[in-house]
Amino acid sequence: MTSSDVWDEETAERYDTDSAEMFAADVLDPVVDVLAGLAGTGAALELAIGTGRVAVPLAAGVVRTTRRDVT
Repeated sequence: MTSSDVWDEETAERYDTDSAEMFAADVLDPVVDVLAGLAGTGAALELAIGTGRVAVPLAAGVVRTTRRDVT
């Protein structure tokens, strides 16, 4: 079994619908701000990045970000 057997297009669509509130700015922005503050001038490592909902805005805020996921 591969990740493609589990994470098909239907699953991705359902995840986006069921998890939409996690992507809302009022939820995500404070998390990104705290993590950026913790990183300071250093880098960040996000494991199990999934959709990148935290790492992508963190990297856009000029924190060097390394991302890893097995899927």
